[in-house]
Amino acid sequence: MKKLMCYVGLNPVGGSNTSNGIAETEKPHGGGIAVFEVGLDGCSLNYLESVPFPVKAGALFYARETQTLYAVDEKKTNGRGELSRGSSVYAYRVDPQSGRLTYLNHVPSMGPNPADVTVIPEKKVLYTASHGGFEHIEKIVQNADGSFGLVYEYDDAATAQYALNDDGSIGAVTDVAVHTGHGMDPNPSPQHQGHAQSGSHAHCTVIDPDKNFLLVGDKGTDRIYVYRVGEKLSTAFVYQFPEFCGARHIAFDPVTGRVYCTLEFSSELASFDFDKKTGALREIDRISTVAPDFTGRNEPATLRVHPNGGYIYVNNRGEDTIVTICVDSDGHLTRKHAFSLGKSTDPGTATRQMELTPDASYLFVPERPAYQIRILQIHTDGTLSDVNRVPIENPVFICFAEL
Repeated sequence: MKKLMCYVGLNPVGGSNTSNGIAETEKPHGGGIAVFEVGLDGCSLNYLESVPFPVKAGALFYARETQTLYAVDEKKTNGRGELSRGSSVYAYRVDPQSGRLTYLNHVPSMGPNPADVTVIPEKKVLYTASHGGFEHIEKIVQNADGSFGLVYEYDDAATAQYALNDDGSIGAVTDVAVHTGHGMDPNPSPQHQGHAQSGSHAHCTVIDPDKNFLLVGDKGTDRIYVYRVGEKLSTAFVYQFPEFCGARHIAFDPVTGRVYCTLEFSSELASFDFDKKTGALREIDRISTVAPDFTGRNEPATLRVHPNGGYIYVNNRGEDTIVTICVDSDGHLTRKHAFSLGKSTDPGTATRQMELTPDASYLFVPERPAYQIRILQIHTDGTLSDVNRVPIENPVFICFAEL
């Protein structure tokens, strides 16, 4: 009988700061990766161990072929090297019997605050998307006419490609695509005082089903970048949304091959036809992820597509819901159901990820504001019901591994 492991990324820092500069969700402990075994009932968790790194664990990815778990550390390198571990990508060996983790190595991320990690084991390649930061530095410049002025420089956002070694450990950086440009600045969102699109912010790395293309959402420029998978990152296509959309997370429909993307600032979900030969995207539909009577700030984050097709789950940060969105045969979208989560103080501290179990019977939700993993049963009509809650500090990301 297969053993199902659940790895939980723990991140002690949220998105909103109090007057003393400490994020509202921060606790002195709770970083690293927690290791659980899923019970035979499919909806219970047995805690096994935790590893301390990454300190601010974010996205996780399990490579079954090499039995390796990868994780990003959502922080900015402080310039002190190994005196204080900075922004990095980690590799852990997964024990095939117990599911426990053994550290392999870590390498610096290309750009601060890496937001996602994806691996193609057959091609021995790993990709990351680095969000960059919001803080700027002021540089004094002298203009051609002799006058003086200021320019503002921001952290780079980037898509990076790494080689993988035979044992699953991470090798050298083989290419980096630095994202440029920015969106509406300032914009109506209160995020970073209206300057959340003052630079590029790469947010996800998604491989198409044929493993020929890498799709990267950039919420800072309202774009989806499509790169060809190869020795280097070559741009195949760029989709430009209208301003103030904020392309955040992307997923493929396993049945139709269509692409869906959450739009952080406009609180929308978009559907696309995807040309698997050229990588081109053609928009089909775009709808709101929140209820018509909802007022206030909302920022959708992750989406998950049911493996049988027809249903998409999106988590709203602000409305604090997981919504079920139905897809018709033509790719058009309809918001059907909403399951309420615990209220957050701010979208930046809200639940931002969720994961379907391999058999799609349950949806595991790292409910960060409530310091718990919430386990929801999935019904045939796409609705969700609460079946279990497991207390844990600062959960932000869940990844499953079948052993």
